[in-house]
Amino acid sequence: MKIRLQEIEFGSGKVEQTKNFYQSIFGMEATVDHQNLTVFTLPTHSVDFNISTHLPAQSMCTSFLTDDLQEIMERLTSNSIKFEGPKPSHLGMTSIEFKDPNGNLIRVNQPSQSSPDWLK
Repeated sequence: MKIRLQEIEFGSGKVEQTKNFYQSIFGMEATVDHQNLTVFTLPTHSVDFNISTHLPAQSMCTSFLTDDLQEIMERLTSNSIKFEGPKPSHLGMTSIEFKDPNGNLIRVNQPSQSSPDWLK
């Protein structure tokens, strides 16, 4: 049997606001933009599916890797979006956390020189 992660889908009552959030903060472009569905195709080599003690039980977080955490923080600030951090994170990374317009937890990590090569 083969299996791969196909997508991460968020339910939203604020479709336009949420779409604009991901476009303005992460620069994502919609590849599908219908009334009830917006799809952002990400340039990624792989997506990890993690189970850990880094979050409370029964909670979820969508994490992104960046090579410029400062730029993400500037985009958040210019869009009046509050965030926590930056703070040291696991695997030698520095991270910030914030919520999207629907309350979903988002984390952005920047690897450091001491992070494993597979994160860089």
